[in-house]
Amino acid sequence: MILFRCNVSPSVGAGHLTRCRTLAAMLVERGVTCAMAGPDETWRLPGDAALFQSWTPLTWTTGEADAAAFIALAERLGVRVAVMDDYRMDEPYQLRLRAAGLKWLQQFDASNPPPFWADFVANGGPRETPEHYRALARNPALEFLLGPEFAVLRPAFANLPPRDADRPLKRLLISFGGGDDQGMVVRTLEALTAGGPADLSLRVMSGASNPRNESIAAWIADHAPDRAVLAVNPDDVAGEYLKADLAVIAGGTSTFEAAAAGAPMLITAMADNQIRQGLGWQDRGAAIYLGRAPEVNPLDIAGHVAALAADDARRTAMSRAGQANVDGKGCARLVDRLIGALN
Repeated sequence: MILFRCNVSPSVGAGHLTRCRTLAAMLVERGVTCAMAGPDETWRLPGDAALFQSWTPLTWTTGEADAAAFIALAERLGVRVAVMDDYRMDEPYQLRLRAAGLKWLQQFDASNPPPFWADFVANGGPRETPEHYRALARNPALEFLLGPEFAVLRPAFANLPPRDADRPLKRLLISFGGGDDQGMVVRTLEALTAGGPADLSLRVMSGASNPRNESIAAWIADHAPDRAVLAVNPDDVAGEYLKADLAVIAGGTSTFEAAAAGAPMLITAMADNQIRQGLGWQDRGAAIYLGRAPEVNPLDIAGHVAALAADDARRTAMSRAGQANVDGKGCARLVDRLIGALN
């Protein structure tokens, strides 16, 4: 069995949980039993019963208390391998896991990385390389699994077709993660309906936990009922990106999805740990990084969209750069390591 520790909330977003579900699905497919610790029951979906043999909510008070609770759960379940998808894990927390005899794969915050005692350290960010973090390795056997080749994406994003190189900019996708969009959706809609191409259709993709969904729907109904559509937790996320000619998105998991689908990106960092990701995709030619959400000028969004609408060659280059970096097989690469740790 492999035990997941996952942090998810309206402020943190749902990316961690999506990543854990994807890993668990492939592990179960390969005959490995999984269990979940962390998220409260409100985050459970009907399909989770097939992925996780048990689901144990944990309320974070201190790292010491959480580590003790997680270790006790692991001992009760007979677990010796874990996936820690929670950026609050500092060095004392990790030392407690190591003292308890656990092996684990650790996802981490590239903006504030701790020393690493894990067996595997994973981060799909386009700026992340082992050389950048080597001095933080404390476990001599640690293996770094860094860069887009280790991005965990749902199976629908594997082997997506290349895009039509002559595709015009007609449909724009707006998505700021699975949690609170911090008002960015309406700000973007206001900018694009006022200053973007007049014939551009707007598609908003939002998570069910976004507390602003009702106000977004009301804004669309009042100001752009013929141009904009709100889709909450759509069934075919890969299809949303494939149909989009440009995506204005947060700098989290959605960047890998857009890249895999070949959607050129305008990226906004919703938190500090998304800044490097936005800059990394810009460095790789797949995106334009706009900055942190509170500082982004909506007029800049409209300006970039207008410029890209008139520059077919740049949109095509951005699309090809994204697909060249994400092949959708990162989940399988991590699962291979986890299964190896079980043996």
